[in-house]
Amino acid sequence: MAQAEPMSDDMLHAAAEVLRAVAHPLRLKILELLEDRRERCVGDIQAYLGARQSATSGQLALLRDRGVLAARRDGVQVFYSVVNPAVLQVLTCIRSHKDCFSRTRYA
Repeated sequence: MAQAEPMSDDMLHAAAEVLRAVAHPLRLKILELLEDRRERCVGDIQAYLGARQSATSGQLALLRDRGVLAARRDGVQVFYSVVNPAVLQVLTCIRSHKDCFSRTRYA
C-alpha cells in the first residue's frame, strides 16, 4: 500500500478544530440526529438529547460557530442542519470501529 501524501500544517490545524468541535457526547448525538441532512428545530434537538435548553443551545452554538452546522431562523424558531458533511464521516468511523470505543477499555 502506498503511503499517503503528508497533510499541510493548515489542513492539520483545520481538521483538529473540527474534531475538537465534535468531541463531546452531546455534540455527537446532535450529529446523529442531523445525519439524514434534514433540518431540525431546537425543540426537536433538545427532546432527542433529553438535555436542558441551555445545554442544547450551548452545544448547537459551538457547532455553528465552528462551521459544522448552519442555523436558519423562521419566526421564533431556529432550525439547524449539517453544512460540513465531513463530520458525518466521523460517525461512520466510530460505528466501523465501535469495539475500539467500548466503555470497558476506558473505565
